[in-house]
Amino acid sequence: MKTHTSKGAHILRPVAQLKDMIPGIELHHESLDGRGYPHGLKGDDIPLLPRIIAVADTFDALTTNRPYQEARDPEAALRIIHNISGKRLDPAAVAAITAIYQRGEFVSPGPCFRCRPYRSPHLRSQPAPPLPESRPAGSDPPGAVRSLNP
Repeated sequence: MKTHTSKGAHILRPVAQLKDMIPGIELHHESLDGRGYPHGLKGDDIPLLPRIIAVADTFDALTTNRPYQEARDPEAALRIIHNISGKRLDPAAVAAITAIYQRGEFVSPGPCFRCRPYRSPHLRSQPAPPLPESRPAGSDPPGAVRSLNP
């Protein structure tokens, strides 16, 4: 299971048009705390693209039925993602997906969204409650999130 990122990158490496995507494919299971795979990269050694893909992949894993777990609703998935922000996931990428979701612009092909924009029922009458901000000590200031254009 932990070899799928390297195998995927190896398979696609000969495709010249995907050259810039290879780090995202190969490194999206790296973890800010260094406990990820395939190389055990840590912190700033992980490029931005795999950090972004890691957040999207985590959201997908949490909101999709799996043999070992039931799909969670988007709000529950985002709470879990916030809990691992700064440890496994990049706080700026977490803030970006949260902002997109809270604006009601989130689109997911997952089975619980039926290939349409997802808008929580409570967003129709009022904005979604803010999710907790989770930034590790010494991380970038909140303004750094703007670099991801959330």
